[in-house]
Amino acid sequence: MTFHPRFLKGLYTPPAARIEINVTSRLLSLYLGDTPFGVYPVGVGKPTTPSPLGLWQIREKIINPSWEVLGARWMGLDVPWGNYGLHGTNAPWSIGQYVSNGCIRMYNADVEKIFDLVYIGTPVHIYASNSQYRTLTPGSVGYEVALLQQKLEQLGFYRGNLDGIYGPATEGAVRSFQRAFGLAVDGIAGPATWEKLLAMTRP
Repeated sequence: MTFHPRFLKGLYTPPAARIEINVTSRLLSLYLGDTPFGVYPVGVGKPTTPSPLGLWQIREKIINPSWEVLGARWMGLDVPWGNYGLHGTNAPWSIGQYVSNGCIRMYNADVEKIFDLVYIGTPVHIYASNSQYRTLTPGSVGYEVALLQQKLEQLGFYRGNLDGIYGPATEGAVRSFQRAFGLAVDGIAGPATWEKLLAMTRP
């Protein structure tokens, strides 16, 4: 018989958790270490208010948040340009749909399970299957710029803030990356640059 780790509190420390959210399939996967724990349907952002793609961390956890639409639990993310999180819902019909202002909605029973197993700092990867990222140039802003910065940081080319702003530091990192891999050195994150970045980092 397999016991839920919380029943072994004091006797067993579960491996570190991580969360993967595919906004295309509207599914959230929870891993304990490298072992899958569960897959849960979710509601995600509308096309006009998309969920923030990228690699984030849980920055806060609240039981029974005061705003009723957040359901039984709230787990806020460290997205620098908005207030995004994983939460329950008082509208269970919305699960599996593109309906939110960018947050990830879960059935209350599911979010309670997740809540008990994650901690402040748990990594959350939000991504889209076969996504085509737009061409980014100096002055661009948004979640795609933050994702670009994260991937350049993973490869050692970027050391600035993950602020979603395509400034001089981001342009310089793109140029260094392009130069290192034989791409056209123009400081623009176009299709060729994205293709190489995506091939070299986590999907």
